[in-house]
Amino acid sequence: MRDGAFSKNLPHNGYFNSLPQWVKETISQTDVPIHSEEELRACAQNLMSGGEAPDIPQPNTRQGM
Repeated sequence: MRDGAFSKNLPHNGYFNSLPQWVKETISQTDVPIHSEEELRACAQNLMSGGEAPDIPQPNTRQGM
């Protein structure tokens, strides 16, 4: 479970409630700590843009290596 008052009060946050259901569910089911609305917005934008978690290495796309 996430620590912090902000994370615990996500269901009462206007921005959180404006997000698509799948984004709200994804954020709610993760253990990623969210401490502010700025972090919430960044996390939601990352999800909606098809981003991945920053600690997942991306495959090397260079040819000939």
